[in-house]
Amino acid sequence: MRIYESNDEFFQAIRSLAARMEKDGHAEAARELRDGFACLNGLTDGWAMLLDSVNKVLAGHGKALAPADAAELKQMSRSIKKIVRR
Repeated sequence: MRIYESNDEFFQAIRSLAARMEKDGHAEAARELRDGFACLNGLTDGWAMLLDSVNKVLAGHGKALAPADAAELKQMSRSIKKIVRR
């Protein structure tokens, strides 16, 4: 599993992934990811909402995404789960 050195690194990875998805024609998936990212409020509930969005993108668009992007989303999901379960 990828280890993010900071929240900023993780946040940049989400932004970059959403931009790649949009560029690759997956605007709806990118929008869902950005919507979840916008829910971050420094509390566990914000992270849980982001996790819901990541999992929704995986369920609805995972097979259509580039394999590397789908794998990155899965890694992000695992990382976020650790935050939510603390």
